[in-house]
Amino acid sequence: MTAVRAARTLLAAGLAVAGALLGGGGDGVAAERYAVVGPAAGSSFHEAVAAGCAARAATLDGATCVFLAPGRAETRSQGEIIAALTAEKIDGIAVSPALISEVLPAVAAARAAGLPVIAYDADLPADARDAFVGSDARDFGRALGASLRRWRPDGGLYAVLTGDSASRNLTERVAGVRDALGPSWHEIPASPVTTSTEPREAAAALDRVMSDHAELDAVISVGAWPFLDEARWREIAGRHKDRLDRAKVVLVVADALPVERALVRDGLGHVLVGQRPAEMGARIAEILTARRAGRRTPEIVYAGFDVLTRRDLLDDTK
Repeated sequence: MTAVRAARTLLAAGLAVAGALLGGGGDGVAAERYAVVGPAAGSSFHEAVAAGCAARAATLDGATCVFLAPGRAETRSQGEIIAALTAEKIDGIAVSPALISEVLPAVAAARAAGLPVIAYDADLPADARDAFVGSDARDFGRALGASLRRWRPDGGLYAVLTGDSASRNLTERVAGVRDALGPSWHEIPASPVTTSTEPREAAAALDRVMSDHAELDAVISVGAWPFLDEARWREIAGRHKDRLDRAKVVLVVADALPVERALVRDGLGHVLVGQRPAEMGARIAEILTARRAGRRTPEIVYAGFDVLTRRDLLDDTK
């Protein structure tokens, strides 16, 4: 069994445990039980974080790591999920907050009950959590910008695609892009283009900016969103085939999830700057275990990222 399949198996087992934890039934288990609370169900990135947590937790005296997130069958908000986990006496929580103000009261109550709380991917105020696991957002943005500069060192016109303008994490990524590009690159007045993080809407926003601005030399998306609906992006990319094939417009997109790798491998994008969600999950399991044992842990852990082009992915099987 490959490491990826093993992690998915562990995550599936963890989801079954989650049903017992929050569904009103099931006997408690002696091993430590941790929860990863994502911002929304159906995100392959956050599922990969949880899979990494589950895989590492299983090596730590048989601990388990479950994944929960609003959406689909789960009608509760992140705050309500965290409150339920606290009442069930889970042993530790990692949360990627979608709305900080909604999460903070539940996080405060969890910590008051003695539970370690980690923020991951998107941070909470430093005094509201025990640790942060993820990427340095500004450095991540710089890596996105530097990747474009390496691809096209002579510069040109570019646009940035981003999400919620109130997100400090995304704002820092955009600032990092601008840091890295320097004076030879010029941002068009319509940039940054703000979109929903819903994949179809994000793909449509990228389509519009490419269609409306034939002068563009590049678009940098600071999130993975436009590539997460594979069928939709393949359809859209067909309308821009000549520009993409000849790299007349270079697409640099955040993260390197399997669907994104497939699209870039097939020439429907050019550069991925991938965070390491499975590594984030492993660090979460290790920190929660250490905190439960009373050991000191780092306040901030950066998991790093990888830069991938089509050449890197031709033999990729992930």
